[in-house]
Amino acid sequence: MTDFDAPVGIVGAGPVGLVAALRLARFGVPTVLLEARPELLKQGSKACLIQGDVLEILDKFGCAETIRDEGVTWTVAHTYVRNRVIRSAEYPRGLGFGPFVNISQHRIEQVLVEAAEANPLCDLRWGHEVVEVAQDSDGVTVRVDTPDGERDLRFAHLVAADGVRSKMRELMQVDWTGYTHKDRFLITDIKAKLPLAKERHFHYDPSFNPGRQLVMHPQPNDIWRIDWQLPPDADIEAERLDGRFDQRVRAVIGDIPYEIDWVSTYRFHQRVVARLRVGRVLFAGDAAHSLPPYGSRGMNSGIQDADNLAWKLASIHNGEAGEELLESYHVERYAAARENLRVTEATIRFMVPPNRLRRWARAALLGLSHSLGLAQKHVNSGRMAEPYVYTCSPIVQPADDSLLGSFAPDLPIVEEPLRLRRLLGHRFVALCFATTGRRAAELLQQARSSSCDLIVVMPEGAPTDGVPADARVVRSSDAASLARYGTVGGAWWVVRPDGHLAARGTKGEDFAAALRFSAGVDRTLVKGSPA
Repeated sequence: MTDFDAPVGIVGAGPVGLVAALRLARFGVPTVLLEARPELLKQGSKACLIQGDVLEILDKFGCAETIRDEGVTWTVAHTYVRNRVIRSAEYPRGLGFGPFVNISQHRIEQVLVEAAEANPLCDLRWGHEVVEVAQDSDGVTVRVDTPDGERDLRFAHLVAADGVRSKMRELMQVDWTGYTHKDRFLITDIKAKLPLAKERHFHYDPSFNPGRQLVMHPQPNDIWRIDWQLPPDADIEAERLDGRFDQRVRAVIGDIPYEIDWVSTYRFHQRVVARLRVGRVLFAGDAAHSLPPYGSRGMNSGIQDADNLAWKLASIHNGEAGEELLESYHVERYAAARENLRVTEATIRFMVPPNRLRRWARAALLGLSHSLGLAQKHVNSGRMAEPYVYTCSPIVQPADDSLLGSFAPDLPIVEEPLRLRRLLGHRFVALCFATTGRRAAELLQQARSSSCDLIVVMPEGAPTDGVPADARVVRSSDAASLARYGTVGGAWWVVRPDGHLAARGTKGEDFAAALRFSAGVDRTLVKGSPA
């Protein structure tokens, strides 16, 4: 047996690496996190928004409520053309943390670092830079430059979560497909008491950035993030020296007093690695895919990578599945990355038209947007992030139901913890909907002998006689939410540890095969699945 320093090594202690470690710890798997930085460094707002569905992931290890409580929750996104609102999209608040919470990536990292350093299964090592990597059939060996000199560490698997400038991509020589956009953008965090609703404000061709775009997002403690598209000849350092930078800010906020908290310029990327799985090395977050900030998909999709990967690594290290399960990580999260790239590419092509015809068409559309509802609908200000639906996964039953592959919809329940999602995310769940205890027993006849939690959702007042003693019964009177799960006549669902719905059935004798299929243990046919 090969001696490992930990079952899983993680390169990079940003949000993605930290979430991977904390989720693996929740499954009982120790990790070593290798971070090249000597300590956590403040980097302004950077990623400035976490989606409510992503906070559900952080809730599984106790970090979500702190972030929610400190952040700015918003439900409305305004789109302006030439200083006038043309559209205000409203997002449902939901039962949990949603829909969006604005808070700096730095503060999220602080909360996650504190949790990781308090967890005995997470070994976080600052000032440890990976300089070489090699793998064989049993594991991965990395040479690490540490404060005490170079040393070798060995792991069964290695997660590369070291960001957009990933050293791991270079060392592994993986293909980094896509392109880097030529235009530059400016992020400025200012502290000011602005008379604006604490919501998203997206401007096309405003008087304070003519011919280009500008986005404003509120942050906690009266910080506002302002994101400008810059003209090609902009020199921000020169502007800060000669006073033009103050004029730039004043054009947006007027005479209101302000302080600069952070300034940075960047060029965005539209890129993804050709393979998220390279043997025993798994790429995640910005090391795997880099996206523009439109719709706030970068950090959010990276945390979803970590959650997807963590339960699969845990299944392997706990002896419940084989190495081939990791291929589903590549299939599922590569598809999610491609979808994100498709959405952001459409936004880019509208924001920065690639040719004269498209520039003319966009100008005409913007011109009509003040008076024509159809034109307003086609002004693309970036579709907000949402969890990917794994419709083409090798471990999700082919969709004979629209919910298959999706992140399980929340459901209000009478008992503590008062909503369904709080009961998910720790292991596989047999989620049963029934109106009588006898029907629940029929549906769970095979689930009782399976390695999963049993949850039965019943209407208030429904008889529980016959419900298996080892099942947890919860009550709900929300007819609309129950209908989403197709509860007429009763049904069971297989819910994965990442909260996605993997299989559905109405016959108890089909459950065991569906669970094995969803867990990647048995690839034989599940009813309704392809060969």
